[in-house]
Amino acid sequence: MASDPVITLVSALVLSYVFVVAGMHKIHHLPEFLATLKNYQLFPDFLLLPVCLLVPVLELAAGVGLLMPHSTPPAAMLAALLLCFYIVAILINLLRDRRDIDCGCLGPSQRQGLSEWLVLRNMLLFGLACLAMQAGAQRELAGFDWLVVVLATALACLCYNIGNQLLVNQEKLKLLRSDHA
Repeated sequence: MASDPVITLVSALVLSYVFVVAGMHKIHHLPEFLATLKNYQLFPDFLLLPVCLLVPVLELAAGVGLLMPHSTPPAAMLAALLLCFYIVAILINLLRDRRDIDCGCLGPSQRQGLSEWLVLRNMLLFGLACLAMQAGAQRELAGFDWLVVVLATALACLCYNIGNQLLVNQEKLKLLRSDHA
């Protein structure tokens, strides 16, 4: 079943935003991202640097690919695979009871510890990737459709940012409470 092109386009644009922002944060803070990867304890030391360099490149490739109609399905597939990798990495460390690791999503100034909320967020983003992979219905977008695309994309990106800020604030509140205890 093909989804409406508005849904496919909004999904692709939101995912593009998420992956471009994440990739840029990692590129601008490579040493911190390398330390984050090391903290996950999932890779041998000789693979840390190649993975550290590859992940932001793949995120940017997915983010940019989601902006171009002909590359949207494979870019959405790449985004889905990355999200699966992130979900598994977080779950492994949650099962190890290692919650104090920065997720590595938003750079050092927006530290987020690992939590079930991050798994849920990434599962929701995986759902968007699945929607973006679908071929949209063959109809032209009208003026109102474009208005809906712009507003829905802006609202979804705003909700994503608010959700992330709540997770960051949760970590900061824990620190404040432990300092006052």
